[in-house]
Amino acid sequence: MKRLFFLAIGAAMTCPALCQLIVGNDQTSNNTIWYVDVASNTSRPLISNLPALRRVWGMAADNRNEILYWNDGSTLNWASYSSILSGAPVINSLTMNLNYVALGFNVSTGKLYGTRNIATEAVYEIDLVTGAGTLVYQYNSAFDMGGLDWDDLTGKLYGLSDTAPTSQVRGLYEIDLAGQSTTFRAPYPAGDTDIDGLAVYNGVAYYVNDTTGQPHYVYDIATGNQIGTLTNPLTGTGTFSGAAWAPALVPEPGTMVALGAGLAALAIRRRKK
Repeated sequence: MKRLFFLAIGAAMTCPALCQLIVGNDQTSNNTIWYVDVASNTSRPLISNLPALRRVWGMAADNRNEILYWNDGSTLNWASYSSILSGAPVINSLTMNLNYVALGFNVSTGKLYGTRNIATEAVYEIDLVTGAGTLVYQYNSAFDMGGLDWDDLTGKLYGLSDTAPTSQVRGLYEIDLAGQSTTFRAPYPAGDTDIDGLAVYNGVAYYVNDTTGQPHYVYDIATGNQIGTLTNPLTGTGTFSGAAWAPALVPEPGTMVALGAGLAALAIRRRKK
C-alpha cells in the first residue's frame, strides 16, 4: 500500500493546477465540508457545523464561476469560493422537485446534473433557477449511481455504481448522454462495496467513502488500476457522501472556519515575522 500511495503522490504533483479534493457527507453531528490536498494527503475544514438541509448527499464544482454546489435530499445549496474562504460562508438554497444522491457540473455548458437511486433511476439535468429536474438518460436500473462527476479537462461524465447489471461489476462507468450508454472503466477495490462520492480530473478518479476510517481511493481511468489511497478526514458515519475537484478553493490558515480565532491569530503573527 505504501508503494501505491507514493505513486498517487507522484501523479498528483504533475497537476497543471493546484491539486485538491473537496469532500463531505451527511453525518448528523459535527458535519463539515473538507478540503483534501491530494499531493500531501492532508486535510483542512472548509465549512463546519452544517445543520439539517445543508449536509452533503452529492457535490459538484463550477470551476469557471467558482461556485461549490451540494445537496441535502431535495435541497440544493451553493456558496461562492470567495465566500467560503472569507471565513463567513454565505450559503444559498433552492428547493428542487426531486432528491438526488449525486451531483456533477459540466463546466463547458454550465449545466448541473444529478442521479437518483429511487423511482426512475437516471441522470437528470437540474434547472438552477427553478430546481426542476429533467430526465436526460435513464440507465439500467440494476446500476446504483451514487457518485457522479464531469472531468473538466476531458469533458467526460462518469458515474460510480455500487451495483451493476448481470455480467458487469460495481465500479466506475463512463456515461455517454448523447449515445445513451455506459462503459465500464475501473472496478471497486476488493472488499469495498459501498462508495458514494466521486470526483474526476484529468483522467484520475477519486472514490470518496462516507464514513470515518474508510479510505478514499485513487484510480487511473485509462488503465483501470488503483494508484493510491487518501486519508478520509470525515469524523462520523454517513449514508451518503459527495466530492468535487475545485482547484481554486484553497484555504489559508487565517480563513478556515473551523480553526477558531486563536489559530487564525497565530497564523497572522507567523506571516508578519
